[in-house]
Amino acid sequence: MATGSRNRLTAVTKMNERSSRSHSVLTVIVEGCSALTDARTHGCLHLIDLAGSERVNKSEAVGERLEEAKFINKSLSAIGDVMSALAAKSAHVPFRNSKLTQLLADSLSGKAKVREGLGDRALGR
Repeated sequence: MATGSRNRLTAVTKMNERSSRSHSVLTVIVEGCSALTDARTHGCLHLIDLAGSERVNKSEAVGERLEEAKFINKSLSAIGDVMSALAAKSAHVPFRNSKLTQLLADSLSGKAKVREGLGDRALGR
C-alpha cells in the first residue's frame, strides 16, 4: 500500500487542489483449501480508485496536466465502452482499448460481480 501511495500521482488544478492524475489498482488474490475435502478455490478482488475526469476548459489544464487529462478521459471512456458492450451483450467487448480494461477483463466478464465503490464522499473527503 505504501509503495502504491508513493507512486500515485496527484497535482493541483483550478478545479481541485489535490487531483488524482493516475488510476490506482490493488489486486488481492485469495486462495483456499478445505481441510476436510482438500478442495481448492480462489478468488480475485480488484480495489480500484479511478482518476477523476475534469473538463479541460474549467480546470485550465495546460502542458503536462493537459496530457494527463487526455489519457485519463480516454481510459475512462474505454471503461464506459466496455460496460456498455457488456450490458448490451455485444458479441465484441473492446477490452483491448485500454491497459486498465485489459487488466480487468476477467473481472468484468463471466461470473464476476461488479460494484460501484463508495467514492470520496462516503470516505468524508
